[in-house]
Amino acid sequence: MLENFIYTYPTTMIFGKDTDMEVGAQVKKYSDKCLIHHDGGAYLEALIKRVKKSLEDAGVEVFELGGVRPNPKLSLMREGMKICRDNEINFVLAIGGGSVMDSTKFIALGTHYDGDPWDCPSFAPVPSEVLSHGCICTLPGTGSEVSNCSMVVNDEGEFEVKHSFFADELRFNFCIINPELTYSLPAKQTASGAVDIISHFMESYFTSTIDAEMLMGIAETGINNVKKNVKIVLENPKDYTARANMLQAAYYAMDGAMYAGTTSDWAVHGFENPMTVTYHSTHGLMLGIMTPAWMKYVYKRNIPLFTRFCVNCFGAQMDYMNPELTIKEGIANFESFVQSLGLPTRLSEIDIDDSKFDFCAQTAVDNSFGGKVGMVSQLSKEEIIKIYKLAL
Repeated sequence: MLENFIYTYPTTMIFGKDTDMEVGAQVKKYSDKCLIHHDGGAYLEALIKRVKKSLEDAGVEVFELGGVRPNPKLSLMREGMKICRDNEINFVLAIGGGSVMDSTKFIALGTHYDGDPWDCPSFAPVPSEVLSHGCICTLPGTGSEVSNCSMVVNDEGEFEVKHSFFADELRFNFCIINPELTYSLPAKQTASGAVDIISHFMESYFTSTIDAEMLMGIAETGINNVKKNVKIVLENPKDYTARANMLQAAYYAMDGAMYAGTTSDWAVHGFENPMTVTYHSTHGLMLGIMTPAWMKYVYKRNIPLFTRFCVNCFGAQMDYMNPELTIKEGIANFESFVQSLGLPTRLSEIDIDDSKFDFCAQTAVDNSFGGKVGMVSQLSKEEIIKIYKLAL
């Protein structure tokens, strides 16, 4: 049965064509100074020019920090914090995808943090002022535009370590989502984002909460929506309706209202993140490899739920005499779908061997809550290594 919950959603969502033109008026509500933060890509030049004009027309002084990379680095965030402190900036604006959004959130958290922001505890009120912050989303996938999470890679030690920070203060004050801004995305990024969205729905779907029918229905609809629309977008990148549907699925997958009152798993993300950081890979691409391997390893723990998923989301035929065959067909269909997007389904396809499996599995366990990865799967280090080997 559903657990008790309290849900507050403080982010103002501004969705649709030309909505990025409203950014100046939105930022002006919070500050007369703004740091815009992005990855520096040439594809953003026209958008950044429009954003700067909108901000300046609203009377907002503009500062800028580019250079964000996938798996955003703490060192760059510290640079952003210093810019904000030195110039008394009270607003940070992300222009980009999940990595830029996560970097922006952490700059907002750390600018006035009393101590080292890397030591800030999760799931607790932030004990210092957090700057106001917003985003213009240019990539559907991570759902960071609506989440209370910031993924940060500490690149200041011998090994890079990725850590998730959770705090309600990390939610954006507003997010602007204009589907037209995603038209120019490369096919690989579009495909990887689609797999990321599906994975987010799955992390909530495979819950230990019984009879969470709203969650099941929303997740199944979301996954099938993404499967349909990503194919349309890859054929016609300027299909507005398909782009809009994918962007909506991206934030629904991470909207706490969908899974409120349930226990989500997040095991796959837990053991995937160290692999992505260690091998400098793409998050969605790695999820396309890791998710089927995880399914192969854990499906016997909840055959009825995996059967439902494989039938309703990946077209498996129900075998009432042997539901395991249904699940295996569904996993095979999942892999075929990933391959149809032009993405790999095996680590060996991206030249990864087993030499760092022990390190990645240990990192996953070290970053977990309670020594096991996943709130439902509850995977040990040894089990994670077995899943990695299934993904070879």
